[in-house]
Amino acid sequence: MSIESIELRNFTVFKDLKVNFSKGINIIIGENGTGKTQLLKAIYADIQISKSKNIDDISKYFKSANTNSVFFVKQLKPLFLEVKASKISNKSDKQYLMGKLNLNINGNDSLFGSDDECSYEISYPSQEIKCTFIPVKDMLTHSKGLVSMADKFKDFPFDKTLIDIIKIAGQWQLKEPPKIALKILPILENMMDGKVVIENEEFYIKKNNGEMVDFAVEAEGLKKIGLLWQLLMNESITEGSVLLWDEPEANINPKFIPNLVEILIELQKNGVQILLTTHDYIFAKYFEVKRSESDEIMYYSLYKSNDSIKCENNVSFGDLKNNTIMDTFIQLYKDEVERAMK
Repeated sequence: MSIESIELRNFTVFKDLKVNFSKGINIIIGENGTGKTQLLKAIYADIQISKSKNIDDISKYFKSANTNSVFFVKQLKPLFLEVKASKISNKSDKQYLMGKLNLNINGNDSLFGSDDECSYEISYPSQEIKCTFIPVKDMLTHSKGLVSMADKFKDFPFDKTLIDIIKIAGQWQLKEPPKIALKILPILENMMDGKVVIENEEFYIKKNNGEMVDFAVEAEGLKKIGLLWQLLMNESITEGSVLLWDEPEANINPKFIPNLVEILIELQKNGVQILLTTHDYIFAKYFEVKRSESDEIMYYSLYKSNDSIKCENNVSFGDLKNNTIMDTFIQLYKDEVERAMK
């Protein structure tokens, strides 16, 4: 089961955008402010609504776009979000933020505005899809007590994606590695020199020498490795599931980048659809280096055009026309050559 497409109108930074996805690995690049994280969050929120069947839950995922826990549109324009999944029909619901406004001007009744001008409609898969969103922020360090606080306080400042990853990661572990992870777990364990252990709602990496290292003092990059290990061991990531990962390479030691790419390609081979964002040339380029002919990998570039966000896609990273990562890398090379010739 995979995400086929997302369509957004007047949603956060997107005026009118539709993107079709590969069922394998989808690598999203773009300058800051082009909506990479917003796109992943919109997909995740839509899929979670397919579980709750309540489109008002959108307010839990976009704290910056709601007030008093109610989603709203800053401009009087109809908002639309639709995520389509393979082999699943969609359900749709719509909420109106205000009705028609009747004004009496010089004794004449006038009608201004309409329900549709200030509404939000969300179309979501009619069946639940197993989907995990990994934010760029490390949340497991703050796991103890944070979930209970979020459940207790209605206006909790963190959006639900940050709380969900703690809940998902905190689930039980299998006693034996699942089939999908047999090749992957040894690589992860070698990278972090141990395994993840949860004690008293806190996450640790139990090193191979027996030392217990709290996530609070562990290296940022190793926390990401540990989180991925845990999500595999509790089958949050499994065949037929969707993984949304915001900047996987952030804080990762560069020497681990080839390993991380190989792991993601292996997951794709085992039926996991992956959508990720990145700013890193080496990380993005390594997918071309490591891929085989049978791997389904697609690159996407979000870019600003006039007053809107557009998207282009290509199977080749270097063939993207709007590629700020490649442009910066080329400029670096030119600067080095120029410096050497002085």
